[in-house]
Amino acid sequence: MELVLELTVIVILATLLMYLLLSEYTKKRRMNNRMKEFLPSPQMKELVEGQEKEPSVFKRFFLSIARMFNSVQFSERTEKLLVEAGSNLKPEEFFALRILSAAGIAIITGLLGLPWYLFLFAAVFGFIIPKTMMKQKRKKRLARANYQLIEVLGMMANSMRAGFSFMQAMQLVGKEVPDPLGPEFDRVVRQSGLGVPLEDVFEEMVQRLPNNELEVVVRAILAQRKSGGNLAELLETMEDTIRGRVRILEELRTLTAQGRMSSWIITLIPVGLALYLALVNREYFAPMLEHPLGWAMLFVASVSTILGWVFIQKIIRIEV
Repeated sequence: MELVLELTVIVILATLLMYLLLSEYTKKRRMNNRMKEFLPSPQMKELVEGQEKEPSVFKRFFLSIARMFNSVQFSERTEKLLVEAGSNLKPEEFFALRILSAAGIAIITGLLGLPWYLFLFAAVFGFIIPKTMMKQKRKKRLARANYQLIEVLGMMANSMRAGFSFMQAMQLVGKEVPDPLGPEFDRVVRQSGLGVPLEDVFEEMVQRLPNNELEVVVRAILAQRKSGGNLAELLETMEDTIRGRVRILEELRTLTAQGRMSSWIITLIPVGLALYLALVNREYFAPMLEHPLGWAMLFVASVSTILGWVFIQKIIRIEV
């Protein structure tokens, strides 16, 4: 019972620690960006420059660790993950964050005096947490692009009917729409202004923001620029099409809600029952943790539970 309680405390403390660190870092970065955008006064510029020249102790320590990995060649998957998640972290900074997370959770485990194998488990768990959170951030960002794309297409169509050019309509989107589509369209305008072909700029945007609906829109716009036609009408047609796709996705999400809930309930029932038996009747559950046959049974049960969860997720995931 004490082992289970200590392990639960470690997981809760590690999760809270990572959440506080990342939320504080994100809050400061968002505040600085808003000050630069809306208050470009000389006093504010001096304040922002002073903050950039004098980073906090934690940030200096973090950057010093990140510099140790400057010469390391990280995989393209890591760089792609950071770009798609909209993170400003460099690959070496992200790796340093994972190292600090693993070290912090391992230190907490050591201070609690837990066995060495739990120490290793906590370190691996802390190393995985930042990547899992970054994948979740990427998933939310890509999902938000679907809803923004409907607004963007309507805005561009109305702007072009009002007399705006195509580039002026994209510039308006870059100023008015928040992340993720707003900054991406603003980047397209700036790159095309520097002489980069529009086809290459759009291809890079699709790579940075891999969204099926956005790719369809980009292909249609490029085809229209080569063949000609009423671009405003084309944008309105694509707006209606994407609105229908999003509505279908929401309906599918509603219909599969029971299956998704069942997957979590079926997966967590064995874990909850094991914790309950370990806390209520330690002597009854002790053979599962102390006897080799109990270890084998726990291993087989864990693998079976994970496979069941994966199969249920495959069934309820419907491509549209």
